Amino acid sequence: MRSWMAIAALSLPLLHGCGGGGDDSGGGDGAVRLVNAAEGYASLDLYVDDTEISTAVSLDSAGDYVTIGSSTYTFKLKRAGSSTTASSASRTVSGSTSYSLLAYTTADSLRSVMLSETEEAPSSGAAKLRVFNGSVEAGTLDVYVTDPGASLNDSSPTVSSVGTERVTTYNEISEGTYRIRVTGAGDKNDLRLDLPSVTLDDQQITTLVLTSTPGGVLVHGLTLDQKGAVAARKNPSARVRLVAGAEANASVAATVRGVQLSAGQPSSSVGNYVLVGAGPLTGSVSIAGQAVTLPTGTLAAGSDNTLLVTGAAGSGTATMLADDNRPPLNTSNAKLRLVNGVGSSASPMTLTADFGAVATDIAANGASTPASITAGTTIRLEVTSPAGGSLFLAEDVTLLATRVYTVFMLGDANAPVGIPRRDR
Repeated sequence: MRSWMAIAALSLPLLHGCGGGGDDSGGGDGAVRLVNAAEGYASLDLYVDDTEISTAVSLDSAGDYVTIGSSTYTFKLKRAGSSTTASSASRTVSGSTSYSLLAYTTADSLRSVMLSETEEAPSSGAAKLRVFNGSVEAGTLDVYVTDPGASLNDSSPTVSSVGTERVTTYNEISEGTYRIRVTGAGDKNDLRLDLPSVTLDDQQITTLVLTSTPGGVLVHGLTLDQKGAVAARKNPSARVRLVAGAEANASVAATVRGVQLSAGQPSSSVGNYVLVGAGPLTGSVSIAGQAVTLPTGTLAAGSDNTLLVTGAAGSGTATMLADDNRPPLNTSNAKLRLVNGVGSSASPMTLTADFGAVATDIAANGASTPASITAGTTIRLEVTSPAGGSLFLAEDVTLLATRVYTVFMLGDANAPVGIPRRDR
């Protein structure tokens, strides 16, 4: 029978973030704390087997350490106050060892990883940093730790090709204030996170945790000091692209939160994603030089968005659509949706793939929920409406597995233009 040591009654205090030794108080027992980095879980309880050891740990924070006898246990995560287990995993606790049980969300599930905290302190004047990539959605990533003013083009990654749900070894870095940037693996132009000022103190030992965002491409950050503090490093940006669907091939100009998406993008066309600051939606939109009212709302940190502009000059409409660019859970599938950008059309539209409905009755200036469908190389895509019959037809279309696609219908109601686009 497994032994227990004062689970709820004896909590180890948080130790200083610069600590580096492997020996903890508590004799031959281990010590575990819960770190909640799980978006969508405002507060979590932690159970070891059926005994609660940590209660109501808020998002982006850590609970107290609790001593546990060395053995293998089932660690269960539950929403605070709930009796339902949201995540369960078998973990081994070793004597004289401290751990952070990190809870995070990815691939539509609550998961956890046990991070040991036994790293020896670096030499005087240095810090240590490792990376945990907790985002299946984001894929493999590079991490750059540079001087704040350094150009990314002139920099080499500090950590390369960090796979999903993988933790790296520690890198020893001189103490100081750094800019940390995360990109898609091997692509400096694919910026996923930019933290302009992160201070690494003398003999600090830190884990940079990368977690998923609503759009699926960008990542959030969190720094976790060994036996010390937790600090959220939320992504300060969102991604926005301009889709020009005005009538008569009119050009569309748009600026969002001080960033110009286009000075004059012709209709009908789909622009590329641009990084803008997250926050309340501000800016300007025009069709052929005539102003269009920008919708109200907020760009969520880490989100992907489409600014859809439709209609005629002088009476146009701007709509902000939330984009879900997370890959499908089934790795044999692709994701597909329909955007009805024919703003003057009163007739809804339906999208089929190989004659199966993917999106049904999508109103003007609306988008369907992405559907996960079997990938293939000879897929027949058709968009129809009750009033116009077949509006767009493409045969022998290739939809690659794990990719995300949109069919945009844009322009005039009497001659809509269909544009298939791979979003990711």
